[in-house]
Amino acid sequence: MKAGASSSRREVRSSSGYFSQNELPLHFGLGESAKADYVRFLWPGGVKQIEMDVRGGETTRIEELNRKGTSCPILYAWDGEKIRFVTDFLGGSAYGNLHAPGTYNYPDTDEVVKMETFPLVAKDGLYEMRWVNQLEEIIIYDEAGLLVVDHPTELQVFPNERLMPEPPYPERELYAVRNARAALRTTDHLGRDVTELVSDKDRRYPDEFELLPFKGYAESHSLTLELGVLDPGASYVLLLHGWVDYADSSSNLAASQAGVSMVTPYLEVGDATGHFEPGLPEMGFPAGLPKTMLVDLAGLVTPERNRVRITTSMRLYWDQILVAERASSEELRVFELSARDAELRFTGYPQRFNPDGRAPFLYTYDTIAKTELWGTHEGYYTRYGDVRELVESIDDRYVVTHHGDELRLTFEASELPALRDGWTRSFMALADGFGKDMDLNSATPNRVEPLPFHGMSAYPYPESEAFPFSPAHRRYNTRYVGRDRLSGASND
Repeated sequence: MKAGASSSRREVRSSSGYFSQNELPLHFGLGESAKADYVRFLWPGGVKQIEMDVRGGETTRIEELNRKGTSCPILYAWDGEKIRFVTDFLGGSAYGNLHAPGTYNYPDTDEVVKMETFPLVAKDGLYEMRWVNQLEEIIIYDEAGLLVVDHPTELQVFPNERLMPEPPYPERELYAVRNARAALRTTDHLGRDVTELVSDKDRRYPDEFELLPFKGYAESHSLTLELGVLDPGASYVLLLHGWVDYADSSSNLAASQAGVSMVTPYLEVGDATGHFEPGLPEMGFPAGLPKTMLVDLAGLVTPERNRVRITTSMRLYWDQILVAERASSEELRVFELSARDAELRFTGYPQRFNPDGRAPFLYTYDTIAKTELWGTHEGYYTRYGDVRELVESIDDRYVVTHHGDELRLTFEASELPALRDGWTRSFMALADGFGKDMDLNSATPNRVEPLPFHGMSAYPYPESEAFPFSPAHRRYNTRYVGRDRLSGASND
């Protein structure tokens, strides 16, 4: 609490505080001031919050903001008229996240992100993407490219992407599919018919499940899909469009202490009699904000076994689930473009908005704040300017970004051939990198180093392993940022 020239601090722990009751007021002396200039909160999950002009002589009730501090970088691109939000990406890149006491995750650094909302449009002969680190985290980029796929109009193309709880992670692969359709009928774990909710992308989700008191955790819930008539000669995939409200290190620790485990999605296969058998013990889930993930049903479903059931205890929300036939990928014409320009610069914080009152929040590049109430990992970040050689290949030579930083990428449209008649063009961002949050229970949550690297056996890695520092690895990372900064705008 800050009031005039005086300031004071209170730390509240479970079963401590005034009269040992956390719900009773905390008392701060204001001296001669009638109100506090501000009261700054650091909540147990790492959320920071400031309340201004809190008056003295009365009790003020403060509730923690429902505010996402960390997630992933955000992808924006030129749609022909303006820079526009696409989705987040590198959802699996987090490192140092605590799964349970003494157990940390291993990052999935590689992602292919389909531009589902709109196709890229060239401006002055260039395709443009902007990758913004706008939350309370370090984002590290090792590769940044553009994948362009030409294909017959009757086909759709999707990357083999989904977030898995642990290795092995999906390999880069493209799937061509046709005849995508909704399931004949979908019911939830309560027996409710939710077919309409998962037939279209309309930000309406089956959500009749209880949320547990740990961020990211819910009661076990499921969806059962009757796929309808299946061709015995065809191979099928599921296209699942949805989003997940992640657990974090602190919620994983609390759940572990309470004896609660998270069940990541698994898939069972059943027949018309209602008999189900295991199909995929680890199905995967979408990485962050709304996007489509693909699940290959080859060898699992048949005309007789044409029901699937998906079960999880994650806070997972499916907007649309389609079944489609896999087509041959031989006709696809695939072009991988390297960036013509890659510039690191400070941009700020595109503001979140809600188009319909439903979760999740989205972001707009039309309104950008220059400051944000985030903490800072202390250490050396990449200096602003040209960073093209750092993102050309995966080599542990990184663009290390502070929140508020933006990687602006352009690609030459002239490198692509003319589009064939009856064909269309799909665009996908290629990314490889890492992300690190400031959760109090994550590994080294206040420092940039030790940096991760692709050959590490774990993070934190043992003393027998070390990041491959060399003059080439250090040359660009000369921008020192100290601790306890509230803004990314400064460059000291």
